[in-house]
Amino acid sequence: MNAESKRFAKKWIIVLVAFDDAEMTPQVIKECIAHDEDEKLAAFLRGGELLDVVFEDDEEVVEGYRFQIERKCLR
Repeated sequence: MNAESKRFAKKWIIVLVAFDDAEMTPQVIKECIAHDEDEKLAAFLRGGELLDVVFEDDEEVVEGYRFQIERKCLR
């Protein structure tokens, strides 16, 4: 994706949320954030670690990407 396309596409973060507590299920989440928002800070505020940033308008595409990452992280 070129720089011009990224500028107009939505900005999504993919975040791993995991806890040391065995009763809490780890998960990989996606969330759309503002283009000027800091990705690492946004992930931290959601209680997780930033795994990736995706520029895409289609939420289904982002969900598929999130699912692939989740399968790799949470085997």
